[in-house]
Amino acid sequence: MGKHVVALLIVAALTAVARAEDPIRVVGATRVPADGLPRVAGVKTIEVVHAAPPWTYNHHVDLAAWKGRLYLAWDQCEKDEDVWPSREMLVSSEDGEHWSTPCELFPMGTSTALRMYFFHAPNGRMLAIAGLRTSTDTTKEAKKAGAVVREIRRDHSLGDVFTLRRPNDASGARIPPLYSTGGDPGFVEACDALLKNKPFLEQQDYGRLLAERRMKWHHLANWPADERSRDDFDRFGKAMCFFHRADGALVGVMKWGWVIVSRDEGEAWSPPTRPPSLITGMAKVWGQRTGGGKYVLFYNPDRMKRWPLVMVSGEDGITFGDMRIVNDQHPPLRYAGLNKSEGAQYVRGISEWSSDGTWNDEDAVWIAYSVGKEDVCVSRVPVP
Repeated sequence: MGKHVVALLIVAALTAVARAEDPIRVVGATRVPADGLPRVAGVKTIEVVHAAPPWTYNHHVDLAAWKGRLYLAWDQCEKDEDVWPSREMLVSSEDGEHWSTPCELFPMGTSTALRMYFFHAPNGRMLAIAGLRTSTDTTKEAKKAGAVVREIRRDHSLGDVFTLRRPNDASGARIPPLYSTGGDPGFVEACDALLKNKPFLEQQDYGRLLAERRMKWHHLANWPADERSRDDFDRFGKAMCFFHRADGALVGVMKWGWVIVSRDEGEAWSPPTRPPSLITGMAKVWGQRTGGGKYVLFYNPDRMKRWPLVMVSGEDGITFGDMRIVNDQHPPLRYAGLNKSEGAQYVRGISEWSSDGTWNDEDAVWIAYSVGKEDVCVSRVPVP
């Protein structure tokens, strides 16, 4: 068999069908072959957190831009995911390379991990949020219905802690005062705007922070009886991210390659679909518009393993291609821990709702992720 024929067979094996009706289409390679893929040229990666006892679990990262600085928050546990003791941590940087000493985003015992931690309100205030912890019991994403909030002030100091949303059951728990009692009209206005923003709150698993306002697709009874993905329903609605594509539609993409689209800013959503050319598993997919007006997706292109981390890019937020490797590290885990897996995973960039526009790098995208749920990295990734 000639080399040309072999090459064609390899390309065919790597390329899934990109259907015209799919809201996201990946063309060209859709997974990594044995001999690898090209790397993104010029990636600069900074290890912000290196796991060490007693805090050997670091995960659930998020990025923001505020008053000329990058902000990074993440969840930290001693050993296992979602168990006590845990805390949410915060650092910032003026150049993306040198980072401040980590501090607690909220007092330990008050908060628990969310998928997102920052909200830049329409009135110009920057808020930090996290799940509201009411006990030291092991937490689960499906149970995170409460939230705490505080302001990140213009001078980069942190404001008082308030309850943003009461949990479904807080009987016997001492929780912070409700945000509306804070006495600062601008802060209250910012919190009200956050609570009204459906796409922002849908980023939390299963839309739990929206309660009865969450999208109808979180209820299996609303799915068509002949929907071929009904058996995978329990994997729908986890780790959503959103971006506006070139035609103005709002696109949501999540774990397992689910994609949804809204044309009315999140009031109604198209039926969930899993484009066959977007091959990924239970690590996050991150999509966004770049400062230069292009679109990128970051994810692990495999159903099971969480490496390498790749980027695909495009011009309209629908068709993506030119898959390239951003980070292919998958060192052995140094510490035992529940739900840990090797590889650069659970990536997030700077969302539309976490930036004041003072960190505008037109030539690159800044992303954060964990490596093995132990170390936390930030990468500046040039866009082809």
